[in-house]
Amino acid sequence: MSESKPVVLIVDDNETNRDVLSRRVQRYGYATKTADGGREALQLIHAERFDLVLLDIMMPDLNGFQVLERVKQDPEFRNLPIIVISALDDIDSIVKCIQLGAEDYLPKPFNPLILRARVTACLEKKRLRDKEEEHLEEQAINQRVDRELSARLNMQNAAEITLTWAMRRTTAHAAFFGRVTDDGTSVKIVSYRGQAEELHYYLNNDIAIESNEMSRAIDTIMPQVSTGRDDYLLSTTQSRWILPIGRTGQVIGLLLLEDESAERYPNKMLSFLTRLCDRAATAMGNAILYEQVQQANTDKDEFISSVSHELKNPMTSIHNYAKMIASAGQINETQSQFIDTIVANVSRMGRLVADLSDLSYMESGHFRLNLDQVSLHDAVDETFLSLKSQIEQKNQSITLDVSADLPPVHGDRNRIIQILTNLVSNAHKYTKEGGQIKIEATDYRPEDDSEDMVKVCVTDNGIGLRAEDQAKIFTKYFRAAEQRMGQTPGTGLGLRITKQLVELQGGQIWFESQYEKGTSFFFTIPLYIATHYDLAE
Repeated sequence: MSESKPVVLIVDDNETNRDVLSRRVQRYGYATKTADGGREALQLIHAERFDLVLLDIMMPDLNGFQVLERVKQDPEFRNLPIIVISALDDIDSIVKCIQLGAEDYLPKPFNPLILRARVTACLEKKRLRDKEEEHLEEQAINQRVDRELSARLNMQNAAEITLTWAMRRTTAHAAFFGRVTDDGTSVKIVSYRGQAEELHYYLNNDIAIESNEMSRAIDTIMPQVSTGRDDYLLSTTQSRWILPIGRTGQVIGLLLLEDESAERYPNKMLSFLTRLCDRAATAMGNAILYEQVQQANTDKDEFISSVSHELKNPMTSIHNYAKMIASAGQINETQSQFIDTIVANVSRMGRLVADLSDLSYMESGHFRLNLDQVSLHDAVDETFLSLKSQIEQKNQSITLDVSADLPPVHGDRNRIIQILTNLVSNAHKYTKEGGQIKIEATDYRPEDDSEDMVKVCVTDNGIGLRAEDQAKIFTKYFRAAEQRMGQTPGTGLGLRITKQLVELQGGQIWFESQYEKGTSFFFTIPLYIATHYDLAE
């Protein structure tokens, strides 16, 4: 409905009837416009905005039935209420008008009291319907803005979407988003819309927060309007709106709208802009947090890389000197135990540093594999030899069921050995003294009929996993609630890294476990397929 007084279109081919109806309707407090026939009425409806039509039926060019039919068939005007006022008072005419979409029907001569009641009721229904449609439209716009703002955690993207919607819903000829600098003394233009040729200076220079309106917007977190020309950015500007974008009492930036009109924006427009800024503040706040998290991750990766590099040299020296002392001359049993403890702990530190370094590279996307033809039989043998002494110290037995005729796999040899070492080492740690460990490998065809694989299984008869721990087994830093497992040294990174190493090589990993009975870990690696180049060689 019109923001000022409602406008009623009166359509009648009789001038006297038009004048009488106009005076009556104006007396009710509404504006009027008249048409002397159906064709003129349709032209006016398409050219101007009306809130109600009072329509005669019997007219020479287009009768009321035809006008009704054409208006109600047009999606743009089908909700325009029409009251028919006609000398035709037969039931068929009344029914036909209602069927064609008339809101009401009054016979001529009309009763002034009934006319007033019907006009008032129709306009009120129109007002409520317009308000509902406006609310639904606003909800749809808000949802669309939210979707666009949340699509990417990026300050530039959020600024551009905010400016686009601000320009779309206002009469501004230019819009700018400026981020408030850390010292709070100026604004840095991040994005803009309109008249780029005049903005070159401001894109390369901060805008000082000198105007009272900008300061008030930041201090009060409320929209401000400026009509003074001193601080306008563009030469054709007549007024400027300054809207703060902030959350939890802190202003992130300012939305500046410059308009060639000096008229103040209506409350409805300001309400939209305020809600837009609130949504933008949330998106930009999240973007800032995301930037901070990304920077923190980068700093963490650089720190881990630096520390890992710095620790390797002293650990290597400690390990080598301990070995040299052990072989330098005769030492007693206590000294030998001390040296073994030093070597064991340095080796543990080396594994910890390697795990942290691997995880950091994986999470940063910088991890690289050297994929090639690998003999799984040889990889299992090397793993067994490296862990044999540890397994024998607990009187555990280990069975290898990996045929030398097993086809080669396509993977990174060192990383496959690392996977096997992690799984066998876990089986060793969480299996009681005298327990059994088995490694077996077989050809494997996945259910989805994808590429052929080799499936490796590492089984133990150790303490197993409780049901509540099984869902967390591959998560970072996970340590089982089982007291005996919690007392075993470890970082909780081994299985997480193992899972990622398997998946990076195109395989899958899973497990089966029964508490107090044991655990089996399975993983797959794709078979190596010889290329034409390989065959030629």
